[in-house]
Amino acid sequence: MTSSLYRKYRPPVFAEVVGQEHVTRTLQNEIIQQQIAHAYLFCGMRGIGKTTVARLLAKAINCEQRRKQDSEPCNKCQSCQAINSGRSLDLLEIDAASNRRIDDIREIKEHIPYGPSQSKFKVVIVDEVHMLTTEAFNALLKTLEEPPAHVLFILCTTEVHKLPETIVSRCQRFDFKRLSSAVLFERLRDLAKREGIKVEETVLGQIVELAGGSSRDAEGYLGKLITLGEKTITPAVASLVLPHSDLAQALDFIGYLIKAETSRAVELINSFLEEGGDIAYFYRQVLNLMRKMLLVKLGGKLADEASIDLLPEFQEKLIDLSSRLTQARLQLMLERWLAADSSWRSSELWQLPLELAAVEIGSLTNTAKVEGSNSDENSKAKTATKANLPADKVEASGLNLQQITERWLEVVADLREYNHSLSFILSVARPIKLEGETLTVGFSYQLHLDRVKDPKIIKVVEESLAKIFGIKLRLRGESDEATTGADLLSNVLTTFGGQVIE
Repeated sequence: MTSSLYRKYRPPVFAEVVGQEHVTRTLQNEIIQQQIAHAYLFCGMRGIGKTTVARLLAKAINCEQRRKQDSEPCNKCQSCQAINSGRSLDLLEIDAASNRRIDDIREIKEHIPYGPSQSKFKVVIVDEVHMLTTEAFNALLKTLEEPPAHVLFILCTTEVHKLPETIVSRCQRFDFKRLSSAVLFERLRDLAKREGIKVEETVLGQIVELAGGSSRDAEGYLGKLITLGEKTITPAVASLVLPHSDLAQALDFIGYLIKAETSRAVELINSFLEEGGDIAYFYRQVLNLMRKMLLVKLGGKLADEASIDLLPEFQEKLIDLSSRLTQARLQLMLERWLAADSSWRSSELWQLPLELAAVEIGSLTNTAKVEGSNSDENSKAKTATKANLPADKVEASGLNLQQITERWLEVVADLREYNHSLSFILSVARPIKLEGETLTVGFSYQLHLDRVKDPKIIKVVEESLAKIFGIKLRLRGESDEATTGADLLSNVLTTFGGQVIE
């Protein structure tokens, strides 16, 4: 079974808990000094050891053979063995996700007044405590306010923000950390060795990436691979079980966007799909990497957080990609990629919105290269010269719809300083026609079109267009709500060039 490996190698002592030293060390000191709190709150994402540490604490304080100067349970006495086998009468574990009513808490309250059957303490572990109802929380609060001396509560949650402050304030809180890629990698390597199988490092790296910092998920994936019965797990073998995932591909994709190698970026999207990849997963993977790049640009602790779940080779590449972009341009890339989210879910061609986003981001980057080749003074002079052109000289200036489309995100970026929501509306709109001095922009939603019809908004957008292109243009909005998938594909091919290949 998927969970058997996780249960088989559940840490029997605090020393074997990985990645949570800040929690285990403090608890061990409290055990030695006999300063156990009456209630603990363990917070953190799923699968990182909250319930495991809760059981270890229950074993340690009830261990019959533990010496005073020691904090580890012996795992040999009657109490330890009863807890390990799930037979202890003095350890009550409740899953609040399925036992969330006030009646369930009342059963606990009825159980609490009586002393322990065999141990020194009665321990109550409430998992996913945030799932309790308001009435159940109120009943629990009364128990936490005046707890019996022989009772210890350990509350575990993945969403601490949902807990009433009155509950949180009555507990000693510990925040568990998501596990770093290095810690998970070594944990998986150790488990594979114990199981007598060889797992190639590429596969271990793939599991680490899929686990997202969760030890339970990582061990679950490894358990699936072990059930295949192979002595050596290669990437080809792993592909039979593991979801298609390639962090290197996602990083390469972002690299192509930065270098404006749009065709290679689009080819990568299609290759990913042909190999059986999940387009939703690919989208989230790229989005997550772009976010990490932004954190790297911001620096400090945020930069450290960005790389915690990446292997060293990927950390280096992420930092390298981040160094090639300004923070402002990276923000534009993120916003355009975010805008594709609502499109691909409703598109018959799932990859089309992502391809379109890649084309637009590539165009933005390519424009930046051209502009960056000129000095600031030359750029200002060029803008000033264009701005002096008469409004009726649009055609003579050589400006066309494709040029406007390629630089549309510059207009979006310029308007962000005026109004962030307007900037977003225009980021999902598209120029569809240029006739003389009139630029027609298509809006996918009538609500967006109505917003832009405001004379004040029109003036602001027209001023931005003049600033970017150096020519006065009149803005005209048009609803694009009725556009079909075929029409959208036709418009994209017309605007960006290309043909449909059967």
